[in-house]
Amino acid sequence: MDTQPPLHDHAALRHELAQLQQQLADLQHANGLLQEKLAAALDGTGLCLWQGLPPSGELQVFNLQDFKPDDMASHFDVWYAKVHPDDRDSVLANYLAHLRGDSDCYEAEYRTLGPDGKVTWLWDRGRVIERAADGAPLRIMGAHADITRRKESAQALQRMAQHDALTGLLNRSAFYQRLSQAIAHAGRSGGSLAVLFVDLDLFKQINDRHGHAVGDKLLQFVAQQLQQVVGDGDVAARLGGDEFILYLHGEAGPPAVAAVGQRLLERLNRVQLLDGLAIDLGASIGTSRYPDDGSNAEALVQHADAAMYQAKADGRHRVRHYLRPPA
Repeated sequence: MDTQPPLHDHAALRHELAQLQQQLADLQHANGLLQEKLAAALDGTGLCLWQGLPPSGELQVFNLQDFKPDDMASHFDVWYAKVHPDDRDSVLANYLAHLRGDSDCYEAEYRTLGPDGKVTWLWDRGRVIERAADGAPLRIMGAHADITRRKESAQALQRMAQHDALTGLLNRSAFYQRLSQAIAHAGRSGGSLAVLFVDLDLFKQINDRHGHAVGDKLLQFVAQQLQQVVGDGDVAARLGGDEFILYLHGEAGPPAVAAVGQRLLERLNRVQLLDGLAIDLGASIGTSRYPDDGSNAEALVQHADAAMYQAKADGRHRVRHYLRPPA
């Protein structure tokens, strides 16, 4: 018995298949146009749209912006492995909290690491748009953007606001802030710290004789000497002009403070060869200690300053510790 369908049925099937193929082609074309419109709409914004499927971990990014295809993770585990180790816990906690329904959206700023160790800052935001009957997340959509330049600019501005432009040391306001924090910590822990006020001897004469360019290089040289003398956690700053200051924490007893002061004098109280010029610099240093000589930053700096003037009065090129006036 012949079981082949009639020829007209074959023709109907071919016609139906052709219609389906045309519909598929039309949908693909429409999808391509939508992709083009999406890319055009987002071009220059830096935003990349993404979709995640939590049950499988699958990730898809719809437009690349300035990224390359290899930059985009196709699975949650791959993405998570790229997140900077210091940022992983907070980012994951934020993401999982939203999947549980504990927050209206997932949002985070974090660093990613490239294969070459390059750090990229991302702003990332998403929202679950489909859940199962039991509330389990099925699909999440969002956008991310590269904010590395913004972060670097913010860090540069912060550094400019806190550091002396000539020497790179902390400036006056940043030093007082750090010193106040160190005093608060020492107060809680029962520790001590010391302030050393450094003033260059005869700097004005040197500056007037050789010019400001030489004077600036001399100040930079002094800053380098301070940085080489201070230990980990100690802080050096330029207060302005030829005045420098630093604080020592941890072992800040009189012998340790005196030893640091003497090391500085050995570096500064000798003839320096700068741009072929032999310059006899020298410095006078005054010191004060917390809590013996003051309970706040202003008092400690003021008393170290007074001790520095005593060093100058005693002939310069020496260290003097603050002596409290007799009651």
